[in-house]
Amino acid sequence: MLDERDLLRIGIFAAVLPVIAMVAGSMRRLRLTASHLVTPVRLAPGTTGHVVLSVGNSGSSRTATLEISERPTADLTPGVRCLVPPLRPSHRAQTDYPLTASRRGRFVLGPPVVRVGDPFGLWEEHRTLATRTEVLVVPTVVDLSGVPGSTGTRSAASDRARTGASGGDPDVGIRHYRSGDDIRTIHWRASARHDELMVRLEEPVSHGEAVVMLDHRAVAHAGEGARSSLETAVTLAASISLHLLTDDHQMQLTTHTGALLASGRDIEDDVLAALAVVEPDTTGELNARAVRGSGLVIAVLGALDLPAARLLIAARRRGTNGIALMLDTRDWDPRGNHGDPRAGGLLQQAGWRVVTIGSGESLALAWSRACGSSIAFGRPVDRPTALPAPVVAR
Repeated sequence: MLDERDLLRIGIFAAVLPVIAMVAGSMRRLRLTASHLVTPVRLAPGTTGHVVLSVGNSGSSRTATLEISERPTADLTPGVRCLVPPLRPSHRAQTDYPLTASRRGRFVLGPPVVRVGDPFGLWEEHRTLATRTEVLVVPTVVDLSGVPGSTGTRSAASDRARTGASGGDPDVGIRHYRSGDDIRTIHWRASARHDELMVRLEEPVSHGEAVVMLDHRAVAHAGEGARSSLETAVTLAASISLHLLTDDHQMQLTTHTGALLASGRDIEDDVLAALAVVEPDTTGELNARAVRGSGLVIAVLGALDLPAARLLIAARRRGTNGIALMLDTRDWDPRGNHGDPRAGGLLQQAGWRVVTIGSGESLALAWSRACGSSIAFGRPVDRPTALPAPVVAR
C-alpha cells in the first residue's frame, strides 16, 4: 500500500526465516551417545560420590554447541545442566556432578536431555538420549562384637552333598592364594570380595547356622523416611547379617512372610543389595516359615501383638536359640498402633531372649545385651517398666 518494496522483502524474509530454521534443524542428522560412570559403585547413607557424564558424537558431521541436562534425583543429586562444545565425529566431552546419598534405595540417573537449536535462536528441540544408570544405596552397617550361642552346626561335606545336585557353590573354607596352588581351586567370588586371590580349602569346615528375620510390615513400624523405625530395623538386620557372616555362619536372611532374601556364607553383597530395596509391606502377614531354622534364630521386630508372638513361639524349633530384638515404636511416634506390650513377656516365657530397643539407642550395645552369656535366656525383658506382667500362653 505504501509502495515500499524493500520493506516488504525484509518482512517476508523475517516471517519465513523461523520456518527455514525449523526445517533445517529438524532435518539435521545429529547422532549422540551418552554414558555414566558412577564412583563408587555403591553408596551408603551419608556418603558422597560423583558421576561422570560422557557425551559422544557418533555421527559423520561436526555438532554445534549443545546444552545437555539431567533432571534431579530425589535424595541423591540435584542434577546437572551444562554446555557441550562442538564435537567432531568420534569425539567425546565429559562433565561430572556430585552424588549425596541421604537414604538407602535404588535410584536411576538419566536420561540426559540435549537441547538442539539453530544459530539464530529461532527454533529449538529437546532430544532424549536413551541412557539410564542405576545407583544402589545400601543400608548403614554398624560394627558389632560378640556372637550368641548356637546349637546347630553344619559340615562342609554335608553342604557339598546338598549343593552338588543343584549346582550351587560348595560350602568350603577359603585362604589366601599361595604360589603353586592349582588354579582350579581359586574361589573367584571370594577373591572379588577380598580384592586378592583366594583358594578353597579341601578340609571340611564346621560352623553354626543362623536365621535373621526382618519384620518390615507397615503396621509394625512408626515414623517416616530415614528416621523411621523401619530404617533402624534394616540397619540392624544388615549389621547382624554381615557380623554373622564374618564369624563363618551359614545364614539365611528372610522377611516376615518367609521370603528368602539371601542364603549361604559368602553373601555380603547379596544381603546389602536385598536390604537396600526393602519397603514397608502393607499386605503381608507374619509367617511361621520366617523363623524356621536350626542353631540360632534372630528376629528383628517392630510392634508385636499377642497372636504374632504365639506364632513365633510355635514356629521356633526345639533346642534353637531365639533372640527377639524388638523396636519400641512409641519412641518414633507416640500415636498409632504399637502392638501389645505383653508380647515381649510372652516370648520370654517361651525361652526367647528379648531385647527392647528405643529410638537413638546404640545398636552395638543392644547386640551386646543380646549376646551376654552371663545372663540366661529367661532374664527379664529389657526396659521392664514399659511392659506389664508377662502372660503365659495357653
